Amino acid sequence: MSNSKKNRFLSFSLMPFGSSRGLTKRINMKQGEDCMGRGKGLFFRGSNVNFLHSGRLVLEESISLFHGKTNPIRCFSIDELNTMVLDCDSHVFCDAFSKWYKGIWEGRPVIVRLHDRITAYGCGIECIIREIVVATQMGSHNSVQKLLGCCLETDFPVMVYEWVGTETLADRILGYGNQHRQPLEWKARLRIAWEISHAIAYLHTAFRRPIIHKDLKPAIVFLDQDNAAKLSDFSLSVSIPEGEEYVQSDKLIGCFSYLAPEYRIEGRVAGSADVYSFGVLFLVLLTGKAAVFSPTAEGDDKMLLVNWVTECLKGKCVSEIVDPLIFANKVMISELLQQQLRASIQLALQCTEEEADSRPTMVDVATELHNLLRSS
Repeated sequence: MSNSKKNRFLSFSLMPFGSSRGLTKRINMKQGEDCMGRGKGLFFRGSNVNFLHSGRLVLEESISLFHGKTNPIRCFSIDELNTMVLDCDSHVFCDAFSKWYKGIWEGRPVIVRLHDRITAYGCGIECIIREIVVATQMGSHNSVQKLLGCCLETDFPVMVYEWVGTETLADRILGYGNQHRQPLEWKARLRIAWEISHAIAYLHTAFRRPIIHKDLKPAIVFLDQDNAAKLSDFSLSVSIPEGEEYVQSDKLIGCFSYLAPEYRIEGRVAGSADVYSFGVLFLVLLTGKAAVFSPTAEGDDKMLLVNWVTECLKGKCVSEIVDPLIFANKVMISELLQQQLRASIQLALQCTEEEADSRPTMVDVATELHNLLRSS
């Protein structure tokens, strides 16, 4: 069997494969040169040295988090990466740490993530390694964007994901870059909330050491053509050591308005921090408003969405709080819908309680949402 057919998955042996064997040049994605002009492709080069270094980090991380009991990780060679038809025009979007490109692999679309600013915002190669290891373990969950594999021969690993489209929950709800978006009706929003909560609950409970996502927000939830939610980006996640209830973080990273008070103030991270972030996300899904927004037409004063909803509940009916698009195709609002919306708002506010011990667990949240979904 040829090298191109062997060692395509990384478990506990470190052997590169494909025609990239024997290369020793230092990789560079020659962005200044190869991305000039429309239609010019990205070209990658790599080395065995990079493969061995990144492979060692991946294996160490998998042992640390999962005691080595991990799913195999597919390793794409440089040659395979260069056949994915990536060019400047296929640049889909970028986040704080990376750029995402659409490509083609074996006749199907994929999305390829390149880190070009990995030292910015406190995110180093450890974030990339964490993403590879945790995303691989979470790949069996239906509401997680699947990591198909990675290339470890480049300076910093390049990741290849399933293609689920480019629209995020933030795009759909808040209209970022899409002023003609299709409205999401109530049952679709409720299902999306349940799918996300179930994925986070799985992250918290499926492994020996609970994993905390730590950066949950609408911008990292993709929606496929059926509006099914796909959670992504585990690069900032942390694990809770056995016998401990939380970890202490000395680095505050994430969207401030989604961060739990105990994390913002004390650097304390536990499952309850994800619950808080989910509560804010759920309120965004319910109201159609950003986590920080201006309640006045002038747009002068900014207000946390959590505080606005809390105040509104004292004097407004539910239909004045939630996103009007929920009722887009309804002539009358049924009593059942009113009850479900109120119950959902109350659940979201429970998730965003100031005291971490007063919040439900993610499992409790997923169970409650599932019950609401079944009755809708």
